[in-house]
Amino acid sequence: MEKKFGYVIKVDGREVWHGLNPKQKFNEIKSQNIGKQVSIAWKTKEDVLVCQA
Repeated sequence: MEKKFGYVIKVDGREVWHGLNPKQKFNEIKSQNIGKQVSIAWKTKEDVLVCQA
């Protein structure tokens, strides 16, 4: 089965995690990187949608 989408978590623009269930991992990464920009992107085969917290 071809993977059609996934999530990417970045810290200061550097990809640090990717997978299908980012909620718990995002909170963990955010708490470990206080003062840094942590963002999450929904990555599809065709495009990328970026959201920041």
